[in-house]
Amino acid sequence: MTSPRPLEPTDLYRLRLVSDPQIAPDGSRIAFVLRQMDEEKNEYISTIHVVDREGTVTQFTAGGKDAAPRWSPDGRYLAFLAVKDEKKPQIRLLSTSGGESIALTDRPLGAGIPFWSPDSTAIVFTGPTSTDPEEDEAKDSKDQAQPAKTKIVERGSYKLDGAGFIGNRRRHLFRIDVAERQVEQLTEGDFHDDEPAWSPDSRHIAFSTSRTPRWDVTLAGDIYVIPREGGEARPVVSGNFDSPFFSPDGSRIGFMGREDDDIVSPTRLFSVDRSGGDLRDELGDWDGTLGDWNICDVMVPDQPISTPVWREDGIHVLGTVRGEANVIRARDSKVEAVTEGAHTVIGFSLAGDGTLAFARGDSTHLADIFVREDGEDRRLTHENDEFLREIWLATPERIRFAGANGEESEGWLLAPQCHTSGKKPLIVYLHGGPQFAHGEAFFFEYQFLAGKGFGVFYPNIHGSTSYGQEYQRSIRADWGNLDFQDVLAGTDAAISRPWVDENRLGIAGGSYGGYMTLWSISHSHRFAAALAERSLSNFVSFIGTSDSGWIWDRIAGAFPEDDVQKLWDMSPMKHIANITCPVLVMHSERDDRTPIEQGEQVFLALRRLGRDTKLIMFPEESHGLTRMGKPSRRVERLGYVLEWFREKL
Repeated sequence: MTSPRPLEPTDLYRLRLVSDPQIAPDGSRIAFVLRQMDEEKNEYISTIHVVDREGTVTQFTAGGKDAAPRWSPDGRYLAFLAVKDEKKPQIRLLSTSGGESIALTDRPLGAGIPFWSPDSTAIVFTGPTSTDPEEDEAKDSKDQAQPAKTKIVERGSYKLDGAGFIGNRRRHLFRIDVAERQVEQLTEGDFHDDEPAWSPDSRHIAFSTSRTPRWDVTLAGDIYVIPREGGEARPVVSGNFDSPFFSPDGSRIGFMGREDDDIVSPTRLFSVDRSGGDLRDELGDWDGTLGDWNICDVMVPDQPISTPVWREDGIHVLGTVRGEANVIRARDSKVEAVTEGAHTVIGFSLAGDGTLAFARGDSTHLADIFVREDGEDRRLTHENDEFLREIWLATPERIRFAGANGEESEGWLLAPQCHTSGKKPLIVYLHGGPQFAHGEAFFFEYQFLAGKGFGVFYPNIHGSTSYGQEYQRSIRADWGNLDFQDVLAGTDAAISRPWVDENRLGIAGGSYGGYMTLWSISHSHRFAAALAERSLSNFVSFIGTSDSGWIWDRIAGAFPEDDVQKLWDMSPMKHIANITCPVLVMHSERDDRTPIEQGEQVFLALRRLGRDTKLIMFPEESHGLTRMGKPSRRVERLGYVLEWFREKL
C-alpha cells in the first residue's frame, strides 16, 4: 500500500467542491452545485448534480457555469442560474422529467437567484439595472473599439471588491410569469431592493431595502412588502435589517439584522406582525453567531448566512458556536440544535415533510451532502474520498488557553508530518474579519504547509465570531490590544508542544489577519519571519480608499476628520520602524476592500529602513484571491508562501 503523500498546490485542481444543497419538495432527491478548478481553462467549472436518497448521483446540467438550483414547489421544474457564451448569468428552467433547459431571462445585466412562488406560477429575482439613461445595456462593456466611459460618482458605494465600479448600478425586483415566460420589473428608483421572499399565499413579496436620502453611507436597512403584481411598496419595519421571510401562516415576517448600526455586534433573528408591530428577538438568550462564519479556503458557502426557513416547528437557520457551524431551530425565543458536532455546515434546505438536507465538512473532509433521518445524519455523496485516500492530512488538536483578561480563548494546532523526529518550525495563522472565525473546516493551505514540515496554529482571538457578543465586540475601536495579547498567549500555548522549535516561529494572515501580523511583529520580536497579505496597515488612508470605508467609524471608532490621531495610533504604519524580521508582503492589484496602497506603504517603508522584505503583486485579482482567484494564481501563490517560510524559517 502506498504511503499517503503531502498536499501539493496543484491538488487544488483535484478538488470537487460541493455546495448549495436543495432538497426536492417530496424529499426524494437533492440538487447541489459541484464546482471544480479547470487547469486548462484556468477557470471554475460549476455544474448542477442531483443525488437520490440511495446515494446515486446524476449530473443534471453541463453548461460549465451553472449555479443556484431551485425546485418549483410542485416538483415539476428546476430553475437555476447559467452563464452562456461569456454573457451575464440568466435564469433557466429545466423540466424534472427530462429534456433541454429553456431561458426565462435574457437581461443584458443579468439576473439573480430565482425564488419560486408557493403556487409554482411565478419566480421573483433581484437583477441589476442602470441609473444612466444614456447607457446602452446591450453593448459589451469590454468593447475595445470604444474608449472607456468617464465615471461620474454621486454615491459613496460606487465600487465593490470583486466587481469593480458599480456606481451606476441599482438592484431591483423582477417577476417572471412562468407559463407566459414574461418578465416584469416590480421596483425602480435610485436605491437597492434585495432578498425577495414570497408570502405563503403567493400574493405578496417581502424584501429588504434602504430608501433614505443617504442610503449609500449608512447601515440602514428596512423591510418592505409589495403586491405580487407590483405597485406601491409598503414599509414594514426599519432598522439595520435584511433577509426577510414569512411565517407558515403568513401572519408574521421574520428577518435578520440589528436594531442599531453597531456592525460589530452579532446579527440577530427578529420577527414582527404584518403591520410592523410586536417586534420579537427570536433567539432569546442564545449567544452564538448566526450563519457559517468559519473561515476556509475550499469550503466556501454560497452566502455566509443562508436565508432562514420558518416551519411549524420553528425557524431553521445556520448558527456557529465556538468554531462549529450547525443548523439550529428557534422557537418562542428558545434555540435548540438540529445538527450537532465538530464540523461546519455550509448550507441546508428542508423538504415538504421536514426532511433536512445539508452540506457538511470538517477539518479533514471536504463538504458532502447529508440528510437527517430519524435523528441521525446520513451521508449521500463521497465526492473527494478517492483523492483524500492519497493524501496525508493532520488531525488538528484543539487548544484552549487563557488569553487577554484571563478569558478562555482557543485555537487549532496542526502538527507537521514527521513531527516526532526533531524540532519543527511553527507558523501562527491569523484570520481576517475580524468578525470571522477559525473552526472545524478543511483549510487547504494549512494542511499543505503541515505536509511540508511546518506546524500551523490558527487561533480565535478576541474579536472573533461564535464566542458570544462580548467577545466579538471586545476590540471595537481598540485593535491591537486584547487581540494582540491573545496572539502571544496562544503562541505560548502552542510552543509548549515538544516538537516546536520556538526559535523558528512564523506569523501570517490576510486582511485583518494581515493587520494583526504587522501589529504583532512591530510590538514583539517573537517571530522570525512574517507574511502580511491584503493587509490593512494605515487606517487613515484605508478609510478613504476602501469600498467599505464609509462604515469604519463603527469599527475603528472614528473617521479621519473626527480623530486622525486615534486612527494613526492604531495603525501598524506608525510602528513600522520597530519591525526587524523578514516580511513578505502580498497584495492583489484590484483589491477594493484593502486597496493595494496598504501593502505598498508597508513594503516601501521597510525598504527605506533597510529591512528584509519582498512585495508580490497579483494582477487582475481582488481581495478574495485565496478563495475565489484564478486557479493558476492560487497555485502560484501557495508556492510563494512555501518558498518564503522555507527560506526564512
